[in-house]
Amino acid sequence: MTLTSALSNSLSGLRFTSTATALTSANIANAGNPSYTRKLIDPVDALAGDQIAGVAVGSIRREYDAFVQRQLVGERSNAAYASTRSQFLSRLDQMMGAPGSARALDTVLNTFSSSFQTLLTSPESDTARSGVINSATVVAQTLRSLSSATQDMRLDAESGLADATVRLNTLLTDLSKINARLSVAFTDESRVGLLDQRDAMVSEIADYVQVRTVYDDSGAVQLYGGAGFVLLSTSRSELSFDSRDIIGPTNVYDEDPTKRTVGTITATTPSGTVDLIAAGVFTSGKIAALIELRDKALPATQAQLDQIAANLAQALGNTSTSTPVTVAGPGPTTGFDTALGSGLVDGDTVTMELTANGVTQKITFKRVDDGAVTMSDDMTADPNDIVFRLTGTSAAGHAAQMQAAIDTWAAGAGAPAGAFSVSVSGGNLRVLADPTVTGGASVGSAAANVTARTLTDGGSALPFFVDTAAANGLYSGQVTGSGAQYVGLASRIDVNGALKADPSALVKINSSTLESDETRPSFLVAALASTDRYFAPAGSLGTTSNPFQGSVLSYARSVIVTQTNDAASALQVAEGQEAVVTQLQARFDSVAAVNIDDEMTLLIQLQTAYGANARVMSAVREMLDVLQRM
Repeated sequence: MTLTSALSNSLSGLRFTSTATALTSANIANAGNPSYTRKLIDPVDALAGDQIAGVAVGSIRREYDAFVQRQLVGERSNAAYASTRSQFLSRLDQMMGAPGSARALDTVLNTFSSSFQTLLTSPESDTARSGVINSATVVAQTLRSLSSATQDMRLDAESGLADATVRLNTLLTDLSKINARLSVAFTDESRVGLLDQRDAMVSEIADYVQVRTVYDDSGAVQLYGGAGFVLLSTSRSELSFDSRDIIGPTNVYDEDPTKRTVGTITATTPSGTVDLIAAGVFTSGKIAALIELRDKALPATQAQLDQIAANLAQALGNTSTSTPVTVAGPGPTTGFDTALGSGLVDGDTVTMELTANGVTQKITFKRVDDGAVTMSDDMTADPNDIVFRLTGTSAAGHAAQMQAAIDTWAAGAGAPAGAFSVSVSGGNLRVLADPTVTGGASVGSAAANVTARTLTDGGSALPFFVDTAAANGLYSGQVTGSGAQYVGLASRIDVNGALKADPSALVKINSSTLESDETRPSFLVAALASTDRYFAPAGSLGTTSNPFQGSVLSYARSVIVTQTNDAASALQVAEGQEAVVTQLQARFDSVAAVNIDDEMTLLIQLQTAYGANARVMSAVREMLDVLQRM
C-alpha cells in the first residue's frame, strides 16, 4: 500500500466515523422520543478502479419492523374505540347508580312502591298520602335528571366529534405536506426524518379513524377509510363538522339531511360533498366510538328511561273493566263488555283476542288521529298482536271501524260473515262472537287502555304523572307525524299538579268515597306490581320478537343491571385492547427504539476507529516529512 492510498483510506474512515458518530449522537439525544426510530448507516467500499480505496457513507436507514408497525396502527384504532366507549359507559353507570344503592333508580322506584303499600295500610292517613306524593316527586325528578345527564353526555360526544374532526383534518393536511416533500429528492438524513414524521402522523390518525395504508416508492402514504373511501392520496379531502349546540331526546342522526338534527362529518371532494358517517368511513377509532355513543348507546339509555316513564304514567293512569257477557241468539252471543269511561283519547287502545275457524289472533286498535302516521304492528311492544287505526271521537264510530277490521281479518281466517259483532252499549264496548258458525268463533279477552283525564273520571285510575309538554298534560301514548309521545317523556314527566294540591284524591275516587276506602290504593299497588306489561326494545333489553315483559319495577332493575354489566364489559375490552397495543409497542420498540447502552458501545467503537484513522494520518504525515527531508 502506498502512502497516498493509506492517506486516502484514513481520510475516508474519518469521514465515515464522523458521520456515524453524529448519527449515533442523534440516536442518543432522541432516546426518549416515542416517534423516533433508530438510524444506522450502511458502510460501502470506496473503489479506485477495481481496488478498494477505503470506506464510503452508504444509505442511512431506519431500524423497524414494518409488519409489526402495520399491526400496531390497526390496534391503536381499536384501543381508542374501546377506551372512548369505556369512559362514557363508566360515566353512565355512575350516573345510574349501583343496583340497590340509595340514589339508584331502582331504589327510588322501590321507595315509591313502598309508599303505596303504606297508603293501602292507612288510606286515611295524611302522612301516608304525603309520603306517596313526596316519593313520586323524587321519581319524576330522578327521571328528569337522568334524562338530562344522558343528553349532556350526547352533547359531550357531539363536541368530541367536532374536536376530533378539526384534529383529523389538521393531521391530513400536515401529512399531505410530508408526502409532497418526500416526492422531492432529499439527503438520506432529511428523508428518514420525514419518514419518522409520516409514521407518527399515521399513528395519531389511526387513533381517530381506522385506516388502510399504501406506500409508494418515494415513501408517500395513501390512506383509505371504511368502504374504501380515500382520505388521503395525491390530494386530500377537506373535512368539516356541523356541530349542534343543543341536543335533546328528539335530536337524531339521519342520512337524509332534512331529517338529521345532530352534526355529521362531511368531506369536500372534487366530485362533491360526502357524508362520511353515512358512507361508513368510520369503522373503529375514537370517532367511530363517539358516533356509536351519540347515536345508539346513549339514545338507547334515553329510550329505557322513557319506557319507565311511559309505563309508570299508563300503569297508574289507564284502566278498563271487562265483564263476560252472553246475549240471546241468533248470531253472536258470547263475549265481553269493556268500559270506555269518558271515551278513547288520541293514543288510547283497545285490545282483544279473537278465534275464528281455529285461528287465534290478538288485535289492537289504537286511536291515531294524525293521517300522516303510517300504522305499524310495532306501535305496541306486544309481539303477538296486529294493530289497526281508530280515528275520531265517537265511540259508535270506533265500534264501526273495529267491526270492519275484524270482518276483514275473520274472512281471511276462513270464517263466514257475521261471526263477530262490535257495538257500544251503555258506555261499554261490546264484542261478541257466534260459536255456531262454521269452524266456530269466540272472544278470548277484551280490554281498553282508557286514559283518565281528571282525578275523578277514571274510576280507580287517575292521571298521576303528566307530560308537561302535552297541551292537556295527559300522557296517552299518542303518535303523530312528528313522532311518538313517549320519546323524551323522561325529560318531561312530573307529578300531576292537581294531585299535589289535593293528595286526598289518592283515595277518594269521587266526593262520596270514604276516607278509608282501599279501592284506589289497591288499584295503584296492583298496577305497579303487574308483570304483564311489555316494554319496547331499547339497548340490550329485549327484541321486537321477544320484548322484556314484567313490572315497571323489574324493568328498572334490569336497566340498572344492564348498564352496570355494559360498563364492566366495556372496561374489560378496553383493558384487553390496551394490553394488545402495549405488547405490539414493545415488539416494535425492541427493534426501532434507541438503546442507550448499545449506542454508547457503538459510540466508543466509532471513537476508537476515529482515533485509529487519525493515527494513520499522523504516521503518513511523519513519513512524508522524513521523505521530504531526505
